[in-house]
Amino acid sequence: SSALDRPGPASLPSRRLAGWRGWGGGTGAGAMSMFCCDGGPCKNGAKLRSDASGPAPIVPDSAQNRGQQSLPMLQDWDKLGAREKEQVQEKLESIVNAFARELIRGKVFMKLGRNGRLFYRLCTLDKQLSAFSMHIKGAIVEYPFGNMQHISFGYDLTDFTHVPVSLPSDALAAVIVMDNRRMNLVFSSPMERDEFVTCMLVLKERHRRTHPEAAAAADQR
Repeated sequence: SSALDRPGPASLPSRRLAGWRGWGGGTGAGAMSMFCCDGGPCKNGAKLRSDASGPAPIVPDSAQNRGQQSLPMLQDWDKLGAREKEQVQEKLESIVNAFARELIRGKVFMKLGRNGRLFYRLCTLDKQLSAFSMHIKGAIVEYPFGNMQHISFGYDLTDFTHVPVSLPSDALAAVIVMDNRRMNLVFSSPMERDEFVTCMLVLKERHRRTHPEAAAAADQR
């Protein structure tokens, strides 16, 4: 099997999420806010055991380079003036566009399988920004934005065959919920996770606005 089909590392760093209100999660698109991590190791951080045989595939991590261009803090969005809101939106658009360009080229993420094991998967966006795709054992599985019900923080283990004894911290996890399946992803840092969720939510909203017929069909399901 290829390097991308190998299980993930024996353990992942855990971090505590200092507190956030998710943008786009339950209180409407206007409830925009960001998140922060205190950066310290969690004393009770869980580690996921696996039979990894080697390191992760080496891929350029542009997200780390974008660390200097951090996600804008939006918890005080309603208090911002018109010009400040415009500046924040411009910064967010810049981050999302850079994220999309990187993902179109392809990026490796870790997926938590239903058996509780972590696997490296090559993921991409199509150039039309209509679907997120994952390469699994030679096949390409598409997750169209029009069929995504939720993109959330943490895990959703609803369809797991058994619940793992231990998992990496929730602060490193995100889930994409489709009509009939859930995709749990684990990231190397809370910052990378926050960027992924935020950018995917923005791309999903863009798709909804440019494809209203797809959004209407999804609402009827």
